Amino acid sequence: MTRYKSHLPRIATVAMAFGVTLNSSDGPPKFETSFKLRTGIQIGSFEDNLKHANYGFGAVLGYNIAKKDTISIEFGWAYKPGDEFRADLSNLPISPNAPTPPTHMAGRVKNELNGLSIRVAYERQFDYFGVIGGLQIGGSRYKHEYYGNVANTSSDAASLGAGLYRDSYWGTLYNNPNAVSPFLGLTKRIGKNGAVEVNLVGNSYESTEYIHVVGQALGGNAVWDDDFAVTNKRTALHLEFGYVVRF
Repeated sequence: MTRYKSHLPRIATVAMAFGVTLNSSDGPPKFETSFKLRTGIQIGSFEDNLKHANYGFGAVLGYNIAKKDTISIEFGWAYKPGDEFRADLSNLPISPNAPTPPTHMAGRVKNELNGLSIRVAYERQFDYFGVIGGLQIGGSRYKHEYYGNVANTSSDAASLGAGLYRDSYWGTLYNNPNAVSPFLGLTKRIGKNGAVEVNLVGNSYESTEYIHVVGQALGGNAVWDDDFAVTNKRTALHLEFGYVVRF
């Protein structure tokens, strides 16, 4: 027992020295957490009547692999709204069952992008600014709401005669390819807990458009058996601004 007590001062001295060594490190902590808010403006490849602005936020876990080098992963949400617009129905395919092409057409469409997103990034700090780049996965679920009415007469559905038809169709399509979008930008740390970012983002997604085949049945009908959807891969270039709160 006496021998054990005689070693206590030595053990305490070693422990204190080890603690001083850990706390005296000039580098940042190995792990950092932060929260990011961002918005952007589209600067190229305008398609699908989406609004020019996009929005996003996420919680970030960073790992400092060196004093000025950080890798991070962000779990968040991305959103890009769209305007409701009048659909162009003049070139809809016509069924062999239709005796004449439609002469009266009306329709509305609204598209948007949204969804959960993951960003992986590498950041390098210099004396007055930093460089950041990486990939965003997801945030690319495409929502396509559509309504249409096409007819070869101005009569209402209750008074249609022989050879006349009035088609109505409506619904919502979703397409979620979990597209990969690259980004590259600059960062500037503000004080101890803040930072701003400016990124160039190639926002990738896959659009969907519902196509109605006119006149599949005569009379007032909603026959959609031969209707189909067309998809297109898109890349919309955005200039993105973000604010970071570091904890």
